[in-house]
Amino acid sequence: AESLTDEIGGILGIPPAAIDAEDADGETHLRLPCNVRLRDTYVVACLGGAGVNRFFVELSLIVSGLRRASAARITAVLPYYAYGRQARKHTSRVPISAADVASLLEEMGVDGVLTLDLHKEEIAGFFSPRCHFASASCQPAAARYLHTQRQLRRPVVVAPHASGVTLAKAFFDSLAELHASGDGGSRFASPRAGAAPTLAMLLPHKASGSERRHLELIGEVRGQDAIIVDDIIDSGKTIARCSEALLEAGAARVFAVATHGIFSEESLRIIAVSDVTTVVVTNSVPFSVPRDHPVRRKLVVLSAAPVLAHQVAKLARLPPPSLDQMAATFPMTGSFFDQRRSRQLGRSSSSGVVSPLRERAQALHLRAYQEEIGVGGAEGNISDEAEMGSEGSRDADRDADLHADLEACMVDLASCSGPPRSAHDLASLSSG
Repeated sequence: AESLTDEIGGILGIPPAAIDAEDADGETHLRLPCNVRLRDTYVVACLGGAGVNRFFVELSLIVSGLRRASAARITAVLPYYAYGRQARKHTSRVPISAADVASLLEEMGVDGVLTLDLHKEEIAGFFSPRCHFASASCQPAAARYLHTQRQLRRPVVVAPHASGVTLAKAFFDSLAELHASGDGGSRFASPRAGAAPTLAMLLPHKASGSERRHLELIGEVRGQDAIIVDDIIDSGKTIARCSEALLEAGAARVFAVATHGIFSEESLRIIAVSDVTTVVVTNSVPFSVPRDHPVRRKLVVLSAAPVLAHQVAKLARLPPPSLDQMAATFPMTGSFFDQRRSRQLGRSSSSGVVSPLRERAQALHLRAYQEEIGVGGAEGNISDEAEMGSEGSRDADRDADLHADLEACMVDLASCSGPPRSAHDLASLSSG
């Protein structure tokens, strides 16, 4: 199975190289396989599931190794922000773990953090101004999948609780944009557009004299395809309760969308026996499903790699690949249990999405070499930049480019499929 870093590398044209890792007496010994001096590095760490604490320690060791190896800038790419649900005090004598994780990341020496669909947006405020923080969203990819693959009939986007209204509204906006465009930019679109999407919300309500909490529906779902939108699926109980309430209210079908699939304890069994038609998640968190488990017919996993590759390219100040183009060359849709074609596309180095990034990195190498030997600026995409300004400004631009654009490294701390294990990859944007 391919890891998330392998998929990102397939999009950016980066062949990952293994990092030397050895466990002795329960301790992890790591060694970087290549020179990272004065290079921008991107550490892709899948922190989630049963091995979250172990992977967090390994992340700190990797960052320490990069800092001691004189890396110019270190960005932690965390598809899932661990401890994100503990962003405030629910009672006395408890830590605010999300804030503590932010402090630990900064103490490690991380210069920036990139993540996907935070559980609480206020987590961004836990980082100091010196640590760049960015959060991207996979909801547009999920909206595209349902719009193009599931022939939605009068879709209604449902927030499963009051705190999920913001995320549901973002998904609604993506779905409405796809509906307005007609085909959503995909050749798999439904032949008829159908009705525009609407919004609804479920709120827990306890009737007087009753100990059981009921879900009160705000909105109309009768005869419509309901889409439950959340950021995390953990126990699966919320999805099961909401799907039951929506079908009782007259919904035709129920879909569930979440960026992060934690799937703890009996969650897979609960989802398998629930009334939900399809559950869509991403591979932001490593998990495994038994081969004969009945949940396989309901579960669809989309790749988070295109979104992360797009953001990494922007942070590296390289031309970011178009997400619309990547939808065709590196599918964001497809079953988690049939990834053969995705793996083949991910390993291809001839993709039109990869070529501009590789050419940009090679051009930067060529310019650095020619300026070093005094030949002059390199021809190509950066020739105009080399000819502008005075000699001093060219030197300043060269230094900025070399520190920010020349080379980037990505480190994978965990495979994003199969049981949690120690796996480390390192690659460079400038590798030929």
